[in-house]
Amino acid sequence: MKKYFLTGILLAAGFLSETVTAQTVSGKVTDPAQHPVDGATVVLQMPDSTFIDAAITDSTGVFTLNHQPERYRLVFQHILYDTVEKEGTGSNAGVTVMKEKDYALGEVVVKGERPLVKVESGRLTYDMPQLTANKLVTNAYEAVRQLPGIIEQNDVLTLAGAGSLSLILNGKPSSMSYEQLAALLKSMPASRVERAEVMYSAPPQYHVRGAAVNIVLKGYKPGEGGLQGEVNANYIQTDEAGANGGLTLAFTSPKLDVEFMYSIDDRYSRQSMEFAALHTVDGEVHDIRLYTDGAGRSVSHTLRTGGTYKFDGENLLSLSYTTDFTPDDTNLLQAGGNVSNSTNDQQSKNQMHNVALSYASGFGLKAGADYTYYSDKSTQDFADTDGNGEKTAFVSDSEQRIDRWKLYADQSHALPEDWTLNYGISFTYVNDRNTQYYNLPEMSQENTNSRIDEYTYNIYAGFDKSFSPQWSLSASAALEYYRMTDYKKWAVYPTMQLSYVHSPSHILQLSFSSDKTYPDYWTLSGSRGYLNGYQESVGNVSLKPYADYNTALAYILKSKYIFQISYDYQPDYFMQMVYLDSRRLKSVFNYQNWDYQSQLVFTAVIPLKAGGWWDSQLSLNAQLVHAKASRYYDAPFDKKQWTGIGSWTNTFTLCKQPNIKMEISAFGQTKAIQGSYEIQPVGIVDAALRYTFAGDKAMVQIEGEDLFNGNNQLRTRVRNGAQHLNMDVANHRRGLTVSFSYKFGGYKKKEMKEVDTSRFGV
Repeated sequence: MKKYFLTGILLAAGFLSETVTAQTVSGKVTDPAQHPVDGATVVLQMPDSTFIDAAITDSTGVFTLNHQPERYRLVFQHILYDTVEKEGTGSNAGVTVMKEKDYALGEVVVKGERPLVKVESGRLTYDMPQLTANKLVTNAYEAVRQLPGIIEQNDVLTLAGAGSLSLILNGKPSSMSYEQLAALLKSMPASRVERAEVMYSAPPQYHVRGAAVNIVLKGYKPGEGGLQGEVNANYIQTDEAGANGGLTLAFTSPKLDVEFMYSIDDRYSRQSMEFAALHTVDGEVHDIRLYTDGAGRSVSHTLRTGGTYKFDGENLLSLSYTTDFTPDDTNLLQAGGNVSNSTNDQQSKNQMHNVALSYASGFGLKAGADYTYYSDKSTQDFADTDGNGEKTAFVSDSEQRIDRWKLYADQSHALPEDWTLNYGISFTYVNDRNTQYYNLPEMSQENTNSRIDEYTYNIYAGFDKSFSPQWSLSASAALEYYRMTDYKKWAVYPTMQLSYVHSPSHILQLSFSSDKTYPDYWTLSGSRGYLNGYQESVGNVSLKPYADYNTALAYILKSKYIFQISYDYQPDYFMQMVYLDSRRLKSVFNYQNWDYQSQLVFTAVIPLKAGGWWDSQLSLNAQLVHAKASRYYDAPFDKKQWTGIGSWTNTFTLCKQPNIKMEISAFGQTKAIQGSYEIQPVGIVDAALRYTFAGDKAMVQIEGEDLFNGNNQLRTRVRNGAQHLNMDVANHRRGLTVSFSYKFGGYKKKEMKEVDTSRFGV
């Protein structure tokens, strides 16, 4: 259905009446059949018709207005419904019923679709139930992966044109790492996600810099609530069988929201590698042939519980606890070749605990404290016979313990003339302890025992300003002092986002962000690990952080087609690469700082549809990567490469009754570079079939991953002076997954007719 948005009214709202308070008015809009009305405009007026505010109902028919006069009038408008006016007081406007207009269109049928994306305060906001309605996703991580521009490479999500991506949950800063947040999302049902906010330049109040996705979970809505939940189970068959499953419960009410989630994951993984090199040591060339095969199994548990208490419509207190622990993680890596025949047996266990407390006030203050404890203990039993028949055997024990605290406070002020002032402070403290001990006296020089104390002090200020119904600007600057061991650094990080809304169908957005990426603590400990008798992993205590400057220009057509050009410059960039040591017959995996890496990226996201049976999204990406390292050992490099990346997801509705859908997705990448690496083209095809029943509460799905084994061989070539090697990695991800889930509970308040008592009594 075609929608009528009063965009001019929404964007031109100016100085508000002094009678308006900082409270809100919320409610719900339905049709006579109690179905939610999406896209209805709700205008808030004083009783004398003075304009105050406006909002648009979401996919559930719910709206929220950010002001609450003592008495007010609400005007409800929609192109397909009759206009409704009502007066009221208080924060709860209740349920408003809109009657459909009587259009005499004969045989003409009007069809339309809701916008895929909305621009709100510089953020691209996606209604996730709408975005994933026809997508065969099972968890929150897979739902985020469906966002336009999001690409998953090597199990890490990136944003096309912006590179690395931060994950934020419910808009609150967290001391959990990206990997820990990703693991939490993989354990969370997709049905828990209400919306996602994609930011190419995250505002400083999120306490992350650069590109970010804020995942907002569902909470209480007027007219709905109670206890609801979902159970799910998955059987995974790759080379060996695995399984996972869990339970999610949520209780929502006007005063209290409570959530509980538990999942268990029994996972098998396998990876193998063929390594061939012409290794030059002291002028002599050695022909290296090595094959490694590794397999592992882990059982992990994830639990999250928490609640939000609402003192009133604006003052909220939230407390949550999240834990993830793996009591048994085993990995066996075997190598064979002309330089090494080894067995590497590793046993480990780890645990993570996070506690987060936050408070949000009605006058713009948000404050909180977040604490994470992480511990990992592992034992390595290593035995090797080299090409000359010499044997080596040892046992090493390593441990890492991390305590991370984060404190923050943010304040926002709404000022006259559509100005908003934001400022805040944060403090982060990390204590990291790393130990590694070998049982052989002759290896005692490789024992490590390090402690790292990291302090980050941050203060920022910024503003949001609407200059006209078309132009708006968000800008900020953060001053940061960073100290870790002997490294101390003052830095200023500016951000900017300029939006031009010619109309809802034509939106331009220009952004700039700056950031800094720090090495992980284990790398900075300088520890050495042995993969086999020929390959080693070595830390770097001298590794410097690298800066990241990104600018992007995006054009959004008809609220669904996205076209973007961006440029990313990263001086002192680092990543892990393999180096053939010129002084000894060893290949070393480690991190080194380069001169820089830059990327020029062109991106297009094109959704396609055909009737009600085909729903598709095509993402195309072309990028020019330039990597330069003039001081990389004795093997400097300066390489450029154009790379094309494409992903195409197609969902087919095979049958509506019963509800059966099929999805086929493909990913492809042309030749690429990573430093001195030349990555050969790769392609992957996945497919899934889903049957939904029991009133859309139950689901059974069969998914085949990497059907043609396209991801089984990630082929890397290095031809850089004396660095001459081929490295073919097989990920063995082809498999079959059978999933089941069932949702239960929840209620929707029914519209009740008032009893006419006008003629009762005296």
